[in-house]
Amino acid sequence: MTDGQTLDHEALLTLARKAEAAATDGDRDRLRAAAQRLSVALVDHVRAERSCLENLPATDGRLLERGQERVFGLLTDLMNEAGRSGECRCVRLARRLSAQLSVQANQERAAGVGPQPVSLL
Repeated sequence: MTDGQTLDHEALLTLARKAEAAATDGDRDRLRAAAQRLSVALVDHVRAERSCLENLPATDGRLLERGQERVFGLLTDLMNEAGRSGECRCVRLARRLSAQLSVQANQERAAGVGPQPVSLL
């Protein structure tokens, strides 16, 4: 984030829900903006977690890294889809992204991984 603070899991989930709401409303401009903000926040978040993941047992760290890759893959698919003209699979992708991010956040919390909470306000 531009202010140097890393968003926690709940704040990332809030951003994903905002993208999902924009997709549901069919507002691609708002969806692209929300997805871009989530993308920047996720990059910061993953960077902040890197050392924690490296200190986990190898199998646990790899599992969480694969989950992060799935989240980024879904976000990339959503951003690409939102930028296309015509029919959009945005609602389905946004829902999958929110669900996968929720699973990932739960797994990271269970492993004791994640930055301290930061308010979106």
